[in-house]
Amino acid sequence: MKKYKKNYFLVVIIFSGIAIIWWGIIFSGKKSSESEQPGQDFSREVSFEGSEHISNGIRVEYKSNPPASGTHWPTWLSDGVYNKEKPDEAVVHSLEHGRVWVSYRPSILEETKKELEKLLGGQSVVILTPREKNETDIALVAWQRLDIFNFNDDGGFDKKRILDFIERYRLKGPESLTAGQMGGSRYDNWEGY
Repeated sequence: MKKYKKNYFLVVIIFSGIAIIWWGIIFSGKKSSESEQPGQDFSREVSFEGSEHISNGIRVEYKSNPPASGTHWPTWLSDGVYNKEKPDEAVVHSLEHGRVWVSYRPSILEETKKELEKLLGGQSVVILTPREKNETDIALVAWQRLDIFNFNDDGGFDKKRILDFIERYRLKGPESLTAGQMGGSRYDNWEGY
């Protein structure tokens, strides 16, 4: 009797393992086929401007707006949603580590800001900030990648375009960290340029 119980449990464990593996294959297959078919890539490649470190507080003039590479401060900006502008030089370091930066003009509608915060609040390795120097309502930035566009007149925007950019370029920086590696600074005491 003990022998049959032992064999029964062994069979249950084996079939459970097979079921878990099968379940994982099905759902990972759906996930990868979805991620292989993102929408159109509206971004453009931005020229490499370097990757040297300089002391915190030194201002850098970048060729692209917003910057997508270049000389930067030694401490990167921590991931998160911010309602105050942050230094480009800190965010560029975040980009080098594979972060995606979504910045918007501070003058956009309050409802649109809340929609952006809702959309990006749960995203890992993403930074959302207002940015006065933006030439358009919104800019999506990753290391050497840039997508800029304006919102609809009513403040609406293409959420899929933003999420596709994040999925396509997240963790693609030359010194990419994993999603679980945090650190950096929030630059809460930064007063602006």
